[in-house]
Amino acid sequence: MAKHPKSFSSESCPPPKKTKLSLSLSSSSSSSSSLRKDPLSNLLPDVLQHVFTFLPIKEAIKACTVSTWFKRTWAHNRKLMFAHEFHRNTENLIALVDHVFDSHEGPDIECFQLHMNQSGAEEKIKKWLKICIQKGIQELDFSFFQHGYILTPEFLEIPTLKILKLFNVQIAMPPVINGCQNLHTVILRNMNLIEEQLENIMHHGKRIECLNLCSCKRIRRVSIFASNHRNFRTLKIATCPNIERVEIDAPTLQRIHYSGFIINFQFTQIVPLLNVANFTFYRSRNYWRPSTLENVAKHVLHVRVLTTSAQFQEALASRYHDGVFKESQFCFSNLKELHLIMEGAMFCNPYDIIMFLKNSPCLEMLFIDLNDYNFECGTYWEMHQRPKLNGLSHYFDKLRVIKLNGFMFLKSELQLLEILLKRSRFLEVLIFITPKNARIKIYEPLILKYRDIINSWKASPARVGVFEHANDGSGVHPSHKKDWYM
Repeated sequence: MAKHPKSFSSESCPPPKKTKLSLSLSSSSSSSSSLRKDPLSNLLPDVLQHVFTFLPIKEAIKACTVSTWFKRTWAHNRKLMFAHEFHRNTENLIALVDHVFDSHEGPDIECFQLHMNQSGAEEKIKKWLKICIQKGIQELDFSFFQHGYILTPEFLEIPTLKILKLFNVQIAMPPVINGCQNLHTVILRNMNLIEEQLENIMHHGKRIECLNLCSCKRIRRVSIFASNHRNFRTLKIATCPNIERVEIDAPTLQRIHYSGFIINFQFTQIVPLLNVANFTFYRSRNYWRPSTLENVAKHVLHVRVLTTSAQFQEALASRYHDGVFKESQFCFSNLKELHLIMEGAMFCNPYDIIMFLKNSPCLEMLFIDLNDYNFECGTYWEMHQRPKLNGLSHYFDKLRVIKLNGFMFLKSELQLLEILLKRSRFLEVLIFITPKNARIKIYEPLILKYRDIINSWKASPARVGVFEHANDGSGVHPSHKKDWYM
């Protein structure tokens, strides 16, 4: 949950020299003091050398300059990571990576990370992969700048592989993948993935704990059949524009993240362990039925952290059902943190938000990103909803933190704030973040006016802070960012 701060082959190493044990108290105390300052000074050179092999390759090369004892440590490195810090002329990068592999003397390679323009390096990559397989590769991270690279079946059949991260890579998948047996994290981004390939990975990867799909444009249906997976905990889907349906059968699922258009989510059973849900929806291209999101709500009623677009609140808002006006019947009994993103909302107003909070009796932290949204406060609000809220006897006694991002002190925003402050008797912190649009300023003469108004509404001695959007020093942030998938 969000944090609530208290305030705003190497060369042989020489044997260690024997030292006499000193009985001097002052000497031992100074010695222990120096060890606390520099704990590595007490390690033997061969131990240090072993530690250096776990550093990323760039840091391992730097470590070689510490002493001549370690000048070949880089050749035993276990983490061959060539990411953005190595972006340079492609030919030079290929030559560097090839030299590292040709010179590698260690028994293990735990991680091979390669982010580059792979055009012209296909044969070299095959060579490097073969060496990785021989040395028990555990993590493979490929991010290529050009389309067209195909990861052939022989390089998917890696029994030691635990983490697979692919960006802009095509996979030629065999009917049966024996190499998925130890996978626990799969991240596939910007790939021409199809339904059968995803189902194949899930079917044979019984130990998968986390599946992350991003910008996979061909896939239309995501089917997660993980009833036999003991450790499947996290599902992330983002910016896959053609997905129409997500089917989930995963009793061990704990966290779900989705960013995209409103689609059908079908849960084949209750997910008792689900405690984090993040649903950020785009502005819909077509009409969507409230029942689509009501079905989602049924399966996230017990989460502790909920990040969602305002369409979610609109779907659960009070409205006529079969000719009868009914309030929302959904209760989020365990919800501790709510992050509400107003972008894409159509008719959400303070009444919809307050009634949602009323049905979240344990809520402690409320974050609202207004994003230049103007609440729909028309005649119906003035004549029916606002009088209802004024007569509301409910108090938000668990609420401790309110943070309003993009607050412009508009009349409708102040109406929401008034209700929140008057009904939050134990509120500790109220934070305003100015709008991202730099043209909108809070004029100095109005600050005193707003301060007096806010103080008159407060039912608690909550501390109030105002921060610029570009310099948010509040130290209070939601668990998830809106663009969590970036």
